[in-house]
Amino acid sequence: MNIIPWRVRATISDRFPLVYHLTVNLFRKRMGIDYWDKSLAEWWGHDVRRWPTKARIISERSDPASALIDIACGNGSILRDLRARGFDNLSGLEISHYAVNRLREEGFTMFHGVLPRIPVPDQSFDTVIASQVLEHIIRRNTFASEISRIMKPGGQAFLFVPNDCLGPIDEPEHVIKYNRKTFESFLNRHFDNVSVEIIKDQNFAMPVLLGHVRKPISQERIR
Repeated sequence: MNIIPWRVRATISDRFPLVYHLTVNLFRKRMGIDYWDKSLAEWWGHDVRRWPTKARIISERSDPASALIDIACGNGSILRDLRARGFDNLSGLEISHYAVNRLREEGFTMFHGVLPRIPVPDQSFDTVIASQVLEHIIRRNTFASEISRIMKPGGQAFLFVPNDCLGPIDEPEHVIKYNRKTFESFLNRHFDNVSVEIIKDQNFAMPVLLGHVRKPISQERIR
């Protein structure tokens, strides 16, 4: 792929992101459990893994007594920040055994799993978080269905993705680049009461899209 001029590669990345992702990763070692165990152990306490602005937004829009899960929670920084804000029914899901074990030792309820499947029972959580996750997942429709499945009726989800940046040409592990229009369109195919806004976390210069969705109390989707 590097022998192709940069402008051509950029066009392919923008217009056919999955094709670009699959091509550049064809001969790369897949980032599995061992990779994430090593990576999270190395960066566990670093601010590059902490999203305080996201935690503040979530806390302002959620009941501290609600059952909450952070999908692909990494080092648990959002969970810790929420705990410091008075939340106590906190769970996380991670591919990394290192993270699962370490966060369990800190008192969080932890699940081990490989996305897009979320191995928790139906209608388990009032609030679901997926922070910088969706852009990594090929089977995004399955992942969105799984988020809806584990939300309680009347529940909500916070989904964060980079805003019109960090496509596959910048981050080869990314499979898509969202802008506000495409992100909102995707969410509207799977959820009700969708709102999308642009935010920026105090620890990062990167603009971020926040998709906030709610599940109807009735099992019927609002049309």
